[in-house]
Amino acid sequence: FFAEVKRSVYFLTMQKRNDIIEAAERLFYDNGFHATSTDRICREAGVSTRTLYRHFPSRELLTEAVMQARQQRFFADLRAPDDPLAIHTLFTVLGDWMEAHGTGGCFFLKAWGEYAQESVRLSALALDFRYQLRAYITDCVHDAALADAIWMLFEGAITSALIVGAQAAQRAGDAAALLIAHQETP
Repeated sequence: FFAEVKRSVYFLTMQKRNDIIEAAERLFYDNGFHATSTDRICREAGVSTRTLYRHFPSRELLTEAVMQARQQRFFADLRAPDDPLAIHTLFTVLGDWMEAHGTGGCFFLKAWGEYAQESVRLSALALDFRYQLRAYITDCVHDAALADAIWMLFEGAITSALIVGAQAAQRAGDAAALLIAHQETP
């Protein structure tokens, strides 16, 4: 009986933590990191301020957890780098993310822009997404110049989506496919 109660309490605690992360992620993306109040995060997550601070003793730790969760979710949707459809899937996932989360720019660049001058740790975490993405693309295509071109297409799709919407990801993916096909022809 006590083991079951303990599991239920643990599940509820983790669910509240996830609710806080999800609410903060949405609000940070839509309103900015500094412009989003702790009260608003608590209201959106359906938790008390005390509960928020029990899980995240500082705003920086909350922001760090949000960035880590978002990066983990994005990369979890990708294929293994040796999969022939890995690059195609990368752009499909980007388009799906834009459809689901909006085309208001890159979450990580927004974080970097707000924290670059005040938190080395948070600005480094924001840039880590870019480093991991670039390494992933390089692992997929095994050619540094081609990887850089595909990475730039990815970055450009995020910016272009501000104007043309989520279809920017498909267009960039189509361009990446052309580059890969050109690279493969002798």
